[in-house]
Amino acid sequence: MTARLYGRTLVGLVMAFSFASLIAMAFKQAEISGGENRTLTQLPGWPRTLAEWDSFPQRFDAYVNDNFGLRKLLLRLNSNFSTVLLGRSPSDKVVFGKDDWLFYAGDNSIELYRNQRPLSTLQLEDTRVALQRRARAMEAAGRPYLFVIVPDKHTIYPEMMPTYMSRRDMPSQFDQVVAVAEASGLPVLDLRAALRQGKTDLPVYYKDDSHWSAWGAYLGYRRIMAALPLPDLPVIDLEARQFSVMSDHAGDLARMAGLTRRETTPIAAPADRCAYTVTAFQPVVGDDIMMRRTLCPHAKHKLMFVGDSFSEGLVAYLSRSFGEVVYVARSGFKPSRQIVPLIEREAPDLVIEELAERHLDSLAETVVSDGR
Repeated sequence: MTARLYGRTLVGLVMAFSFASLIAMAFKQAEISGGENRTLTQLPGWPRTLAEWDSFPQRFDAYVNDNFGLRKLLLRLNSNFSTVLLGRSPSDKVVFGKDDWLFYAGDNSIELYRNQRPLSTLQLEDTRVALQRRARAMEAAGRPYLFVIVPDKHTIYPEMMPTYMSRRDMPSQFDQVVAVAEASGLPVLDLRAALRQGKTDLPVYYKDDSHWSAWGAYLGYRRIMAALPLPDLPVIDLEARQFSVMSDHAGDLARMAGLTRRETTPIAAPADRCAYTVTAFQPVVGDDIMMRRTLCPHAKHKLMFVGDSFSEGLVAYLSRSFGEVVYVARSGFKPSRQIVPLIEREAPDLVIEELAERHLDSLAETVVSDGR
């Protein structure tokens, strides 16, 4: 009798939950999933061709999977169950470290941390060729060029990674690229030492985010400015104690893991020597290369900064040190045929190119694309 009552109750709960989900689904509008950083699938239109009829079941199934009523509640329950009860991340792109630190696991980041993906001899040679091509193209145009590598968070905070993740005792991809650049006299800037030293004062990366903190970005900015050959560049001078304004930050890794927590982090307001203006990003090459610019009337020199999402932390500083900064946003290193024409069109005084450590293998890939 008890088993029968339990079974009926369970069936009733499933039916009630399913009915409520369908009702919620009927009134649902198209939206963007913040945690997954994508637009949810919309209801497919009525099929008009044979091909549309053939693909309709798959498209409708994708719509139901994305828009099933109470989907966010189900995702949240799964996240809480995985995090609290199982002690692991519900996302395969997030690793839980020590003391609630989150680390990015996508783009082979864990293999890179464990030194399981060393660059081959051919990849290293292609990496040298890719950097040499970019530097020579800038040198021929009389423009100084600097290539900056931003370390992954696990490189600066290996002590916060899970203890079960062992590491091979061999050079990392980062070490390999820096060694090749130094041997060839290429203008490559390594930020690891500056960030490791700076983390004794304040966190240089967010606990819940894959990117550097405001303090980490400032340290990167100071190291970049010290490496530039142009004279009389105004440099923003800040100390750790000036990063005293507390701000809430919603980390990308927390969103990926389905967590709602926000991280309190210190920021600083740079002295407003320049109330710079900034334009919105506009696509320039397909959908994967975007461009925007900042203007500071009280400074001189035009900089083109080619970078990824780490460049966002640098905007507040670089935009106050140059009269004009053209920011070119891209993921991974791009072939010269895509980047050099943009530089020639803008005619900057110097070019800085930044790349996250986890995308270093994309340097060699461009040589194949451009042709050896």
